Amino acid sequence: MGTPTDTRPDDNLLPRNLPPDVGEFTGRDADVAAILRVGTQPYKRTVVVSGFGGVGKSALAVHAAHKLTSQFPDGQLFADLRGATGREVDAHEVLGRFLQALGVPAPAVPVSTDERIEQYRSRIAGRRMIIVLDNARGEHQVRPLLPGDHSSLVVVTSRSRLTGLDNAESIELNFLPMDAAIELLSRIIGAERIENQRAEAERIVELCGGLPLAVRAAGAKLLARPHWPLKSLVVRLSDEHRRLDELTVGDLAIRSSLGLNYAELDEKQRRAFHLLSVLDLPDFGWWPVVPLLDVAPQEAEDIVEHLVDLRLLEVAGVDAIGRVRYRLHDLVQLFGAEQHESGVGMAAAVTRAMNTWMVLINESSREMPRVTVALRPPTLPDVTVDPALIEDVRADPEEWLKSESAAVVRMVERAYELRINYNTIVSMAAFLATPFSARNEFDAWQRTQEVALEVTSAVGDQNAEAVVLAGLGQLHAEKDDFPAALEHFRKAAKLAVIIGDDATFAAAMVGMGTVHREFAVTGAAVIDLTVAAALGEEINHLGVVAVANYGLGAISRDKGDIAAATAQFQRCIDVYQKAGDQRGAALSLRGLSLCHRAVGEYAPAAELAAQAATILEGLGDDLGAAYARQSWAKAALRLGNHTEAADTLANCLETCTRRQDRFGMALMTRTLGELRLASGDLAAAKDTLTSALDQWAALDLPLWQARTLRDLAAATVTDEPAAAEEHWARARQLVEGTEAREATELAATTPAEWLATVRG
Repeated sequence: MGTPTDTRPDDNLLPRNLPPDVGEFTGRDADVAAILRVGTQPYKRTVVVSGFGGVGKSALAVHAAHKLTSQFPDGQLFADLRGATGREVDAHEVLGRFLQALGVPAPAVPVSTDERIEQYRSRIAGRRMIIVLDNARGEHQVRPLLPGDHSSLVVVTSRSRLTGLDNAESIELNFLPMDAAIELLSRIIGAERIENQRAEAERIVELCGGLPLAVRAAGAKLLARPHWPLKSLVVRLSDEHRRLDELTVGDLAIRSSLGLNYAELDEKQRRAFHLLSVLDLPDFGWWPVVPLLDVAPQEAEDIVEHLVDLRLLEVAGVDAIGRVRYRLHDLVQLFGAEQHESGVGMAAAVTRAMNTWMVLINESSREMPRVTVALRPPTLPDVTVDPALIEDVRADPEEWLKSESAAVVRMVERAYELRINYNTIVSMAAFLATPFSARNEFDAWQRTQEVALEVTSAVGDQNAEAVVLAGLGQLHAEKDDFPAALEHFRKAAKLAVIIGDDATFAAAMVGMGTVHREFAVTGAAVIDLTVAAALGEEINHLGVVAVANYGLGAISRDKGDIAAATAQFQRCIDVYQKAGDQRGAALSLRGLSLCHRAVGEYAPAAELAAQAATILEGLGDDLGAAYARQSWAKAALRLGNHTEAADTLANCLETCTRRQDRFGMALMTRTLGELRLASGDLAAAKDTLTSALDQWAALDLPLWQARTLRDLAAATVTDEPAAAEEHWARARQLVEGTEAREATELAATTPAEWLATVRG
C-alpha cells in the first residue's frame, strides 16, 4: 500500500498574496467587527460585502483579512474577479492561479474546471486560510471558489448583494458619515491642514457625497497642491460640470468606477438612467420610467431594479402606501447626465412624463375640496395612461400625492431649466394648484407658480400670465401674506383689463376685496367685492359671486348690520349649493353662525357651527372644520360649557399649527385667551392673549389686534390698571376711522365693563 500524498503546502510556500493594507483606513469599526466575528464562527465562514462602487468594499475586505492572519495561519488567497481591464475573470482562470499559489506546478494544473475545483478543495481542506474574492459580479464566479468545508474564511466583495450564496453573512457598506469622512481626509492631507479650515473640509466631504473613493481623490489632489487653501477645491467641486473631472487623480477616478457598471446596461436601461439623471428628482418611484421610455409597468420596474442591482440607483425607502422610492447619489447623477448618447428624444420623453403626471395628479385631487376661487381650468392632455398607474393612485389618492409632491415640483422646475414645452409646464403648475392649496403645501405651490410666471412672462402669453398672477395672489392670501397677495391681485386685475379677461379680473377683484377686508380697509373692500359680485353674476362665475357675498356679509356683520349680514350669508349658501360646492356652503353656515352669536343667540350659533364642522370633516377638510369648531367653541363658552370648549380649541390649534395656517393659529390662541378670561383665570388669559397679539401683529391685521387688545385690557384691569388703559387706548386707535362695530363698543365701555360682559 502506498503512502498517502500530503496535500498541506510547505510552510515556506504558504500563499501570502493579499494586497497591502490601506494605511488611512477609517470609519468602518462596526463592519470590521462583523467580519472578525464571522471569523470566529465554526459553521458560517463566508462574508459578502456589498455596496456602491468606490464605497470602500475592497479596502474593508483587505483590512479585515490582515487583522485575521494570525487566526488563519495557513495563508491568504486574493483574486480580483473583475480584473485590471474591467473584464469578468472566470472561476477557471482564478482556480489555476490559486492552485499554483498552493504549490501545484503549472504543468500539473488540470485542464478542466471540474478537476481544478476538486484539486483546489482537496488542497485547502482542513486548512485555516483567508480567501478574498474581490469585485464579484455574480454568484457564478464565487461558487466554484468556495472551500468544501468551514475551516477557511471567505470574504467576497460585490456591488450586488449575491443573495444566492447559501449560508453567507451579508454586510451592506454605506457612505461615510461626516466625521469619518473628515477623519479620512485628515489622514491623507494632515490634521493640521484641516484644523483651521473645518467648514471647507466639511463642504468638500459633502460634495464628495461621503464616498471614500471621492474623498481619497479630493485628498490626493490637495496633497499634490500643498499651497492650495481648501476653499480652492470647494470652488472647483461646486461647479457640477467640473466635479467629476476634479475627482480624477491617477487611478482614483469616479468616472472609471461608474463606467464599469454603466457598460453592463442595455440600450433601454442606459436611456432610463440618463433621463432620470437629467431630471435630477429628489426621489421617485419606478413608474415615471413608463412614460419616459414608453414601456409597460412591469418592464419599467425591472429596468429600475436592475439599476439598483448595479448600484446606479439607491433605494430611498418605502412610502406610506408601500411603494419603493429611489434616488441617485449626487456623483452618479452627474455621471448619468453626461451620457448623452442615451438621451435621444429627451424632450418628447419628458413631455410624455409630465402629461402622465398631470393625468395622475388630476385623478388624485378629484375629490379634494377647492379652497380658492376657480381660475381658468387647464385642459387635460390627450395621453393614454396605463390603467395600472391610475389604479395605483385610486388606491390612496392623498398618500400618493404626498409621496410625489417633491418629485413633481422638481419636474416642473427641471422642465423649465431644460426649456421643454412651455404649455405643458404652465398646465402642470395649474393642475398642482388645487392639491397644494387644499393641503397648505405653500412652498411647493409657490415654487411651481413662480416657474409658471417666469414662463408666461418670457414668452409673452398675457392671458396665461394674468391667470398665474391671480393664482399667486390666492397663494399669498392663503399664506396670510396679505401685502404680497394684494400686489399680485392688482397686477392680475390690470393685465386682465388690458386683454379683456373678465373671469380673471373678477377673481382678482374678489381677492383684492378679501385682502382689503382683512386689513379693515372697509370702503375699498366693499367696492372691490361689489364689482366682483356684479361681474360674477354677469359671466355666471358662481365661485366669485359666492366669495364676494361672503366678504360683504362679513363686513356687514363687523359693522353691526346683522340683518344684511344674514341675508348675504344665506345668499352664499344658495349660490354654493347651486354650484355643488359643499365646502363653500359649509363655510357659509359658519358665517351665518357668527351672525347669531353677534346678537346673543348662542344655541343656534353653536348648532350651525356644528353642522358646518360635520360637513367639512366629511369632505376631509380638517382645516375648514377647525374654523367651524372654533365658532362652536366660542358659542359654547358663552353658554358656560368651558371644559369641552377648551378641549375643542386645543385640537383646533394643533390642526392649524400642523397645517401652517398662521391666521388660524392666531385665531385659536386668541379664543383660548377669551376662554380663560371668561373662566376667571386672568393670569393665563393675559399670557395667551399676549401671544395672540404678537401673532396678529406679525400678520399686520389691525382689527384683530384691536379685538385682542380689548380682551387683554380686561385681563389686566384688576392687577395692572395702567396697562389695561394703555391696551384699551391702542385698541381704540387701531379701529379709529373704520366702520367696525368695535369702534363704537370701545368708545362706550371700559376694560372693567368688558371684563364683566365676558365673565357674565
